[in-house]
Amino acid sequence: MSRRVRPLLVGLATAVSASALGVAVNIATDLQGNVLAWITVGTITALTGTVTGVIDSGREPDGEPQDPLADVVLTIECEVRADGSGSLNVKVHDREAEHLLPHLPAFLPRVAPAPNGALPRPLPVALVTRSRTTGIARRLRTVDEQCSGLAALDVHLCVTDNPDRRREAIRTAPVVLLDDHCHSASTRLLVGGLDLTDLRGADGTGLRTRVIVLGCEDGASAAHTRALRRSLDRPVAFLGSSDAVPPGHAAVLYPHVLGELAALAGGHAGESELQGALETALHLAQLQKPQLDWSRWFTTVLHPAP
Repeated sequence: MSRRVRPLLVGLATAVSASALGVAVNIATDLQGNVLAWITVGTITALTGTVTGVIDSGREPDGEPQDPLADVVLTIECEVRADGSGSLNVKVHDREAEHLLPHLPAFLPRVAPAPNGALPRPLPVALVTRSRTTGIARRLRTVDEQCSGLAALDVHLCVTDNPDRRREAIRTAPVVLLDDHCHSASTRLLVGGLDLTDLRGADGTGLRTRVIVLGCEDGASAAHTRALRRSLDRPVAFLGSSDAVPPGHAAVLYPHVLGELAALAGGHAGESELQGALETALHLAQLQKPQLDWSRWFTTVLHPAP
């Protein structure tokens, strides 16, 4: 076998073990068959194998002096996030082996982060409130049951008084319906006890959310949206009310919101398309219950605070 071919085959065979780790990442992030995740796993397998082969090709046959690159260590870090995006970072732990890096760029575009418009399928949705808000919790459970047949959605009902669990649900889901009572505490504006300006992760990263429905009183006010913008790193489609939210509104509006978003799951949708889906859901709710005052609801695109 050619000395140029054999190292690459050996490297690719070695890299098969990396696929097991990739599968574990896919399951652990609960992407449930997300195509981007599987492409990423396959690409990293090929990349790891090729790099291993490049290193192996520098080895001399048995009995001859061994190339100093034989013991080179590379670290390949891959992250597949819940929103379907991913990243790849390669480190060479030997200054003498840095010339290997030019071999890698041809593979990097294959695992570049997904465009902002890419939506996973099924699309994770978080319905968030406290246990103590019994009326709201009951309505969200009803919405959860109504949308259980939508295969394009993965609806997670987060009804708990634990603020950390609610904050994590809000941080990680592409679609968030936060419905709770709001009040002011000192200079902070709280929704269900959560400060909207304090939803960033421990590493300082903002929400991964693409769509936020804020079902609290005056959720569309400048005070609420200004606070929420401080927790954003990218634009999100937003729906909120400029007044109190009557109980009958959520039961009618929320299923339409999820139905419209389900139609976009698995495809590409920018902030304007997502806002359009919210507008359509609001229109459908008005057609279903024209006797209710829907003029208090507003949609917009929220941009990160400067």
